[in-house]
Amino acid sequence: MTRAAARLFMTQSAISMQIKRLEASLGLVVFERTAAGMVTTNAGEQLLGYALRLLDINDEAVGRLTSVDYAGKLRLGIPSDIIYPRMPDILKQFSRDHPRVQVTLSCTNSKLLKQQFSQGLQDVILTTETNPGDNGQVIGSESLIWTGAMDGSAWKQRPLPVGISKNSAFWPSVIKGLEAVAMEWVNLVSTEDHMAIEAMTAADLCVGVELGSTQIAGRSPIDHRGLLPALPDYSIVMYRAETSSTPMVNELLGYLQRGYA
Repeated sequence: MTRAAARLFMTQSAISMQIKRLEASLGLVVFERTAAGMVTTNAGEQLLGYALRLLDINDEAVGRLTSVDYAGKLRLGIPSDIIYPRMPDILKQFSRDHPRVQVTLSCTNSKLLKQQFSQGLQDVILTTETNPGDNGQVIGSESLIWTGAMDGSAWKQRPLPVGISKNSAFWPSVIKGLEAVAMEWVNLVSTEDHMAIEAMTAADLCVGVELGSTQIAGRSPIDHRGLLPALPDYSIVMYRAETSSTPMVNELLGYLQRGYA
């Protein structure tokens, strides 16, 4: 109640009264008061789902009716490492608010994206880097972690079977970490196909690395208890072409910044 009051700039007693009125109008208890705090009841959980849908509809209506009606095309490049879980929601919200703007999405590794950007083939790109360039804006940071099959044992094998593309932004950090602890390893990847790499890892044939927020079915963080080398944090960096300073581009930058904040 105290945190809710602070967020809404209301008094705690006003928040408590609104909850009581809500429960009275429904004839249901939506919060269970326990010694450890307040938790939602089954009815409260159901109500929460409806409330979130109502808020989405509200945001869609306000965004559609108040946004500037931009039109045109934008070229956006993103490495596959950070497509999930945030990018689908970011693109959905941007498309909802700017239905006349067509976003062309390219997905490849950070190195190639920066090459395309320098050649004027992208309006905006995101990259994953340990040492961002001066002309990029850091909009987030993620921990790089070892991942493997659910309840897998490949990480215990020596030499360590690794499944990482040599063109991945994470490759230098992984090799540096393995060499720092003199751990023998073998790379089992001879493809740039991320789905093939993910399948090999999920099959417990090798280990991989990914950012902590990434969600890939069949893979999970490895609880190696220090038996694998530590990995660095990576910055999520946004680059905008100097020639792409239109209001439409600025709008997209805002959605990306908020999405990865």
